[in-house]
Amino acid sequence: MIGVARVFDFCRFQLDIFPDWERQFRSGGLCGEYSYNIGAPADSYGTTDMLISRYIMGDLDLTEKKKDEWASVINRFQRSDGWYSRTHTFHHREHTTAYAVAALRLIDRRPSGPMSWSAKILADRRSMERWINGINWSIIWPGSHIVSGVPAALAMTGEGNVDFYDWYFDWLDRAADPESGFWCRGLVHRLGLIRRPTKHEMGGAFHMYYVYEYFARKWRYPEKIVDHTLRLQHSNGLWDSDVTYCIDLDGVYCLTRSSRNAGSYRKDDVYRACVRYLETAEKILNDREFFLKRYRNSHILTGALAAVAECGLFFPERVKTARPWRQSLDTACFI
Repeated sequence: MIGVARVFDFCRFQLDIFPDWERQFRSGGLCGEYSYNIGAPADSYGTTDMLISRYIMGDLDLTEKKKDEWASVINRFQRSDGWYSRTHTFHHREHTTAYAVAALRLIDRRPSGPMSWSAKILADRRSMERWINGINWSIIWPGSHIVSGVPAALAMTGEGNVDFYDWYFDWLDRAADPESGFWCRGLVHRLGLIRRPTKHEMGGAFHMYYVYEYFARKWRYPEKIVDHTLRLQHSNGLWDSDVTYCIDLDGVYCLTRSSRNAGSYRKDDVYRACVRYLETAEKILNDREFFLKRYRNSHILTGALAAVAECGLFFPERVKTARPWRQSLDTACFI
């Protein structure tokens, strides 16, 4: 019940339900061999999903040898041009690549080869403009994986440069919508087909915010972001339907970080929104039958775990876990 100072308990999920769920995706004898689909061969998302999920839950106590082994599985999927091969999901190669680099960073490892694809983007300002204007801003939720994936991968590998990041943040600052703080610059927005931001604009914007955070930069219009993100939350605390997944991380993160950037703007409302989310997330993750039935691939869970961790970071007195959970985005700027 909202307003009651109760603690949301994820210990049973962490100690009992998650290990059984995780075992379904084991796909080989090496540390890190996991599949996206149950019973399938190891692939780029299975291995990275499990590493990031376990990192968030504080369950990644690996020896240096095991870190090397897991990194070798991840790097199995890197191509000669630096991109990582996309498997199963509808995400762009930029997502697959930045996600793999993030997983490696969490265990202090690197890609096996350089991001050689970046030369074409980093060549000059005209090339940078061509790259960012070539993204489909009308379908911004998946499109934002490109907008954030490229700078995130280059930041985590150290292959970016000052000129690129100066241009990148200046471009995003100028392009942000003053009415929402999101990036509403697609054809559907210009034609007025989308009059108020939806979860798609919020989900898209989130991917840029954690790159801002990584560089310790504040984004524009944080008060508007809080207002719209609160408006978009459903009464059950989620930002979509009856299963918590990445969109809920998007919503929670937009609230917590934007409120902080705006001097604790609407902090009480943000707190209540996080409590609403935790109440539903606790029910979902601790319901073994529901959880095992609905979470049928490796990728759907990671964002939900990060959402719980984000709530715990800002309101630690409301979250109980078997081991301390942590926000992976504060170490590796992609998810």
